[in-house]
Amino acid sequence: MKTRLQSSTEDKKAPFGSAPHGRVASFLKPFQKFRKDEEGAIVIFSLFMFAMMLMIGGLAVDVMRAEYQRTKIQYTADRCALSASGLSQQLPAAEVVTDCFQKAGLGWLNPTVIVDQAQNSKRVSIQLPDPKIKTIFLAVDWSKIFKVGSGSSVEYLTTPAAAAAVDGVQKVEVSLVLDVSGSMGNPSASGRDKIEDLQIAAKQFVDALLLDAPHEDTYSISIVPYSYQVRAGEPLLSNMNVSSEHTYSSCVDWTTSEYNTTEVNQSVELRRAGFIAVRDYSRHRYQNLALDHWLFSCPSGAGNANRQILPLSGDRTALRDYIDALKPKGNTSTEMGIKWGAALLDPSMRTVVDDMITDGTVDPMFSGRPNTYGEDGILKVIVAMTDGANTYSYELLDPYRTGMSNVWREDTSGTDSRIRYWVYNPSHSGSNKYRYLKYSTGGSLKVAQWVSAPSTDAEHLSMAKLWRVASTYFVADRLQYKADLSRYDWGDGSYRKYGPTAKDQRMAAICSAAKSNNILLYTIGFEVSDSNALKLQNCATTAAHFFRVDGVDIADAFAEIAAQLKSLRLVK
Repeated sequence: MKTRLQSSTEDKKAPFGSAPHGRVASFLKPFQKFRKDEEGAIVIFSLFMFAMMLMIGGLAVDVMRAEYQRTKIQYTADRCALSASGLSQQLPAAEVVTDCFQKAGLGWLNPTVIVDQAQNSKRVSIQLPDPKIKTIFLAVDWSKIFKVGSGSSVEYLTTPAAAAAVDGVQKVEVSLVLDVSGSMGNPSASGRDKIEDLQIAAKQFVDALLLDAPHEDTYSISIVPYSYQVRAGEPLLSNMNVSSEHTYSSCVDWTTSEYNTTEVNQSVELRRAGFIAVRDYSRHRYQNLALDHWLFSCPSGAGNANRQILPLSGDRTALRDYIDALKPKGNTSTEMGIKWGAALLDPSMRTVVDDMITDGTVDPMFSGRPNTYGEDGILKVIVAMTDGANTYSYELLDPYRTGMSNVWREDTSGTDSRIRYWVYNPSHSGSNKYRYLKYSTGGSLKVAQWVSAPSTDAEHLSMAKLWRVASTYFVADRLQYKADLSRYDWGDGSYRKYGPTAKDQRMAAICSAAKSNNILLYTIGFEVSDSNALKLQNCATTAAHFFRVDGVDIADAFAEIAAQLKSLRLVK
């Protein structure tokens, strides 16, 4: 008994932390194992990652909810405006709109209705007091939860919308602005080339408007194809105040300030674009045939006849044939296309249209168009389609546009397969001031020497003619540089290059000018990037007037626009 008692006493006196014995050891053993076990460490990290995923996913959910509400409100506003603006509608517009919003479950918005009614037209505008949606996840201050940094919560997201519609439109003027740049020759999501998808869609658009038009002159349609530039065509330019230094190209170099207005001031001479083939260091030839592969400031020649503006037509067959003939080639200059599209809707072009009627280019039934802005029963529309962002365009600087050049030329390719040039350099030492250069038609230099004068059979080239027969590369490197003159001055220094930033700014300016004149502006982005889609959306009258499409969906976009133009006219 004593031994058992003594052992029990010793167990009780064992210090905490020393090796336990007996039942105490058995009791503490599971806790010691748990203290050393690290298998649950990932749980904390997983909980943190779950919270992060909840935050990011919640952001997407709130934005999606806001966009859904905005789309629903915009659709309802458009539909209600159309219902209330009908001339046959007997009920007051405010009553129709209020009832319409209530039935859509949006009566809480309390829309403001503005009615502008004339004898033959009725316009209904709907204004909404900045509707909002309460957020779920953005309302949480996540910086406090994670105890990292500082932040704030967003309790509401706005979902703005507005609408306006008019009934009583009797005449519709349409500018169809179509991208025919080189990328339109690439396959689309449909499996066809993009240009084919466009042609199908554009022809259906024409059919939808003209096949059952109320009157023969209800719709006038101008087609403005664009790539590097817009080829206006001599039938149009010959009736405008345009410089006449040559007729090698029928394009116009609009100034930056001219993109701020839709007006074409007939008292100010427009700059005819120089015929310029921009350098390409991979090609050294200079003949016209070789220039087919260069970047032109303005598409020209018989092969580009289908790329010039078709002004004010109501001839369905002619419009369809024209669309079928479109061919893709070149850079993208959407700002130029929209500028011409807006110009053809501006009243300042009325005298030009009248002159084209006299010339037989435009049907007499369109006399008096473009009509005055705001005139009762008149709707002006631009439908601008592109498959890409603005790229580059070029224009000759003034010293190289007009007057005579320092180059003489004699083409004897029909007899000895040679083309001879004489380049005048007044600074060359001695009496021989002309550099005589003889090239084969293949571009090989055969003779280079200084002489006192050009051949009496040589033609003194104007600046315009010089650029017509030779690329900037050939003029700079194979003529001027060979005569000890500046390669840069006659190459890159002879023209101005406009890049995407400058062209985007011009596009934004002309879109704003068109919308300020109540021109209804639709834009269609055909398989475009997110950044370009945003620019096109900003260009359109509202976000609801922008269509982003792939493949065969382009036909649906054109069809929806045609349907709107045929029914009550939604203008905002």
